Amino acid sequence: MGHHDESVAGLVISDEVLAAIAITTAKGISGVSALVPRPMSAGRIFRQKNGKAGGSNRYVKIVGSEAELLLELSLRVRANAKISTLAAEVQRSVKTAVQSMTGKSVARVNLRVIGADF
Repeated sequence: MGHHDESVAGLVISDEVLAAIAITTAKGISGVSALVPRPMSAGRIFRQKNGKAGGSNRYVKIVGSEAELLLELSLRVRANAKISTLAAEVQRSVKTAVQSMTGKSVARVNLRVIGADF
């Protein structure tokens, strides 16, 4: 499990926790059908074979520093969802949740809509 040096008065917040906040928030939005795991990189395949990969980081890519984070998620939407409106709501909600719970600045939340469930 990777760690950003997410220090808030000596507190370190792991990538796993940041990802869990993003996942829980996104799943709670009406119109989101499911989050989709990120494609496997060579490094993730190696860690998975050694029992060290998985969990929330399968669904959220976190890039950045202590000053600013970038999150990337892939999701499926419900058939009746207006994708542009839903995407904006997911981005805004995830950004707000991560920032309010951790005190960390989120520069962007990038989304990939990879399918719709009919």
